Amino acid sequence: MSLTTDADAPSKSSNNPIIPSRQFAYLTDLNPADNSKFIQVRVYRKWTTTKMPGFTPIAFSCMLLDKKGSAIQANADLKEKDRFDRDLQINCVYKIQGFGFEKADSWGKTLDNDITLSFGKYTQADLLQDNDYPFHYFNFAAFNELSPRLEKKNPILTGLTRQQLEVQTERLTDWHQERTRNRVPLTTLLQIDPKTQQRVLFTQDAKILQIDTSHDWYYQKCDECGGKLTYGYLHGQCHQYGTTPNPQNRIVITDGTANAVMSCFTPQTDGLIKDVNALLKEVDNKDPAIIPPAILALQNTRHVFQFQFATPTAKPPPTFVLKKIMDSPSTTLPEPPASTSFPLISSAGPSSPPTDTPESFTSEGITPPPATPAFSQDTPGDSSTITHQPVDPPVRKQLFIQPTDEEDDPAPKKQKTD
Repeated sequence: MSLTTDADAPSKSSNNPIIPSRQFAYLTDLNPADNSKFIQVRVYRKWTTTKMPGFTPIAFSCMLLDKKGSAIQANADLKEKDRFDRDLQINCVYKIQGFGFEKADSWGKTLDNDITLSFGKYTQADLLQDNDYPFHYFNFAAFNELSPRLEKKNPILTGLTRQQLEVQTERLTDWHQERTRNRVPLTTLLQIDPKTQQRVLFTQDAKILQIDTSHDWYYQKCDECGGKLTYGYLHGQCHQYGTTPNPQNRIVITDGTANAVMSCFTPQTDGLIKDVNALLKEVDNKDPAIIPPAILALQNTRHVFQFQFATPTAKPPPTFVLKKIMDSPSTTLPEPPASTSFPLISSAGPSSPPTDTPESFTSEGITPPPATPAFSQDTPGDSSTITHQPVDPPVRKQLFIQPTDEEDDPAPKKQKTD
């Protein structure tokens, strides 16, 4: 493919940056921090990645081979599936550029690579005519090699009896009551099923034992797709990438009964650490794997945490997500509105007897209506009090009136004879 330009033609946009020419690279020479390479590969396999157990499609995936026999997996968002399913045909050779990099997921990892390619709207695939590329790849793991590759960080518990909790699901307006709402020991929370307590807020007065240094303390978001950016990895498929930091500290807390892992995100970390942007200005090394001293200083400090269960995973024990630090009230919670007593007004006519004594309706500044005289057995029958019959709505008008004993019996009708 060749590009031709007219030197005499004026530039349409003088603000467009000059894109440097890309250089060829084999799959083994790719660098996640370098987006100036293109590859020439053969499409070996392609499929739709699904999520278990419902077999929900989540991405387009393919396996690519270069001339050296190396292989790499490439993924694309599901909305780009139709495009790449059409542009990338099996056993065809392509020149591909404008891709990004991601860390290989353990659950969807088909090759022994630490990175996968990410295809997007800026990815270009040009068909090549070259038969010197291998048609097959054989460096797959044998069946007896799968067990060592399986992650076994946490054992799987079976036959565990889980207990049910009685929790308060509504937020309380009083801060002191909210501070102690659902105060459940950690040893009890670690034994229940997280799926039964999703979105339920718990509180606990606990101490931070340690900061999990195996996780990055912040990450950046791509300004195009909004996805999480791994430090040193470029989203070439999304053009440029942004620098929106978001802390994701993981701490180990204890309340004296058990230890639990809690993830902390901004802005829920207010009251625990300072703003992440201010913290990034203070540190010299921006590598998220290097924990700043200000975060490490949180170890062995005690706080009141309000948290909830994290999204359940297949690996127990459950973990938690911080929602708020409740050491001191940051804002005044709204007070419940004062209840005001009003006289109850009956919807019946004026002759209806009152439902309660007049004293129950009186209050300061409110004059009760005059009481309607009640009828009793002591009321004389020839009293001059006028009795008003209640008026029924038209839709409830009685159509057939039953005869009473006081009315004269009508004359009997003659029976018909044949």
